[in-house]
Amino acid sequence: MNSGWLSNGTNNFSHSNKTEETISESIIPPTLQYLFGVLGNIMAIFLLCKTSSKHKWKPFYRLVCCLAITDFCEIGFVYPAVMVRYISRFTFIFPKQLCEYCSFWFSFCFMSSALIVTAMFSYRFIAVRFPISYQASQRKRMNILLAVIWILSGTVSSLNLMGVGSVKNFYPGSWCFIDFANNGQMERLNTFIYSIIEFAILSSTVVLNVAVVYSICRKPRFTASNKSRKKKGDVFIVVFLFAIVTLFSICWVPLMVRMLINASTGNPKNGPDERLAVRMTVSNAIVDPWVYIILRKENLVKISRWHQRIRSYCSKRTPEIYIMKETDKTGTINIGSNLSNNTTTVSL
Repeated sequence: MNSGWLSNGTNNFSHSNKTEETISESIIPPTLQYLFGVLGNIMAIFLLCKTSSKHKWKPFYRLVCCLAITDFCEIGFVYPAVMVRYISRFTFIFPKQLCEYCSFWFSFCFMSSALIVTAMFSYRFIAVRFPISYQASQRKRMNILLAVIWILSGTVSSLNLMGVGSVKNFYPGSWCFIDFANNGQMERLNTFIYSIIEFAILSSTVVLNVAVVYSICRKPRFTASNKSRKKKGDVFIVVFLFAIVTLFSICWVPLMVRMLINASTGNPKNGPDERLAVRMTVSNAIVDPWVYIILRKENLVKISRWHQRIRSYCSKRTPEIYIMKETDKTGTINIGSNLSNNTTTVSL
């Protein structure tokens, strides 16, 4: 194995005075991430296929399915190598080829997921504001859009293979990513390119989210039953998208901030903070399918109906009581109820 790779990669931690044997990290967090990530994305894909007769693979649902597939690849293709590192008690060292493989899948899936989420908001915005254009842009344009997303993500994720930057094995030696803990000119350039593109995607997603919510709130309230159902369908989708963009922002910002800080400072770090930022970004791929499973339109409709039934049941079981106080000279209060014509007299 190339000793130069080891000296510049795996063992090049910010706390260089510590050796591989002193690393002590729990295997529980990555294990839970792997199990919930794989299980959640498989369940989401299964539910999408099972209910295909209802949604008929409209653009929004096709994007949700592609998001679940991308998130599954992010967890399923990379985490086995991560688990080997933990199981070996950090004695297994990533070869350069394996590190480049893991780095590519991480960066590719990160960017693909972000672009797919942005595409979901774009299609929702077009559907609300320009319904005629939305109907005309079904399958053909969707296929072109997905191809552009994957080509762009693959190109940006492969810049290190073209000589722009390099990959690095980060603390605790269990994950690889583009080297944003290096003062090299090409490494900084690669870091800035990736982080700025991701920030642009995040900003666009937030703006589109606000535009979609604003457009739906401005839509007139129809009295016709079919249009009323359509209005409710928009609300359900907005609830799902709002949850997605909130989690997307929370999970993504830490890694982008760490990348920009490391690329801008003269003393880049490679330690627990970077590992935590990546774990949060990976958590987005784990949480996304569970958000869909819980906030599916069918589930929200059921929750809404249950809520209405509970309210109706409680209103029947708890009669409305009207209390009328009438004090006379003898100091008595008459209490009347709508359930009975009887009057109870309470002496003071």
